Amino acid sequence: MITRADIERIQNLPDNVMVLMAVIDVNPAIPDNEGTALQTRVKARMLEAGVPPTVMNQVLADLRDAQMHSGKSAFYLVGEDMFERYDIQADLPERFHYGRPLKSMLTNVLDLLPTVAVLAVDREWGRLFLLQQGELTEVRREKNVHREVGERWDTLTVGTRHVPGTPGATGSVQGSGPRSDSGMDLFRRREDAMQQRFYNEMAAELGDILRLGDIRALILVGPAERVAAFRAEIPEKAPFEVIGETNVVGGAGWVNPREILDKIQPILEQHRRKTEEQVLKRIREHGVMELERVLDMMQEGRIYQLVIPEDGSQFHLYRSHNREVPYFTGKKDVAQSPLDGSLMERVTLEEVLPDLIDLYGLQVIRLHGDQANRLVKDFGGVAGLPRY
Repeated sequence: MITRADIERIQNLPDNVMVLMAVIDVNPAIPDNEGTALQTRVKARMLEAGVPPTVMNQVLADLRDAQMHSGKSAFYLVGEDMFERYDIQADLPERFHYGRPLKSMLTNVLDLLPTVAVLAVDREWGRLFLLQQGELTEVRREKNVHREVGERWDTLTVGTRHVPGTPGATGSVQGSGPRSDSGMDLFRRREDAMQQRFYNEMAAELGDILRLGDIRALILVGPAERVAAFRAEIPEKAPFEVIGETNVVGGAGWVNPREILDKIQPILEQHRRKTEEQVLKRIREHGVMELERVLDMMQEGRIYQLVIPEDGSQFHLYRSHNREVPYFTGKKDVAQSPLDGSLMERVTLEEVLPDLIDLYGLQVIRLHGDQANRLVKDFGGVAGLPRY
């Protein structure tokens, strides 16, 4: 897993170092990675990217070890006196870049791996998991101790009950008969109240945990009736959104995390598509399209969200060579910056994203799959949402 410290260090790499940054699919369960196929494919991709032999050989020698680890993908950062590999539990699109650090590449990888909370809940248990970079980890477990008290109380009412006037076994005028329905109703009401208290307490704790972790999405797992009862206890102004629900075999107390992971993957994919479709809708209604217009308004400080396809290296623009007086354009015939006369250099959108974010306070939204194709086809590949 890539830690925050790793991310910060990679983002602070000097701009003048030459490094390989690569995302490689090493999943041994995929037929394309069997035998020597993985090494052959990766070598061909690195040759296309212009990777020097010394760096290339280090990666090829490490691939077998990467396959033996639990990750499905590997993120490599390799340069002079630098060799780092991070195993990731997710199937990611392969990408290879050699040259100055492409710092937005790591951001792109992490965008594909959202952090989501998962709560498995039933009458007896509440178990909180965090999904981070494809790995599901249990972080908290709560037992409904109120229900244990309820079960002890139930043993007092489940047998027989003294009912005045009912003949007993010995023929006495007053004896013991079956417990009346009112006793069972009382037990059920009491148990429902204890369950509600358990869910209410857990919902309050959950809000605090997710707020502190800046986690905005929650998936609920468990029997439909219990999930509905817990959801009713979530405050309207909770700091998170319930993005889906599903059930699992067995109770929340002993469900296998692997089963949870398999069940929530379609929910995550559906939520991603829904969110990206909403972005396209906002662009259609209020957005700015065409690269040059987006760049002009961005440099005026009027764009707050920049929407691009998942791989921004497919789009080129021109940047002034003088970083002290920044200027960006999509026009090929502009040889010099109109601001200070400095020469313009051709760069990819991916390369300049960190500068655009720092200079203009942009929030970058990447679209994937069909949504990325629609962005290219319908809006020219790049769009912006204006502040005003």
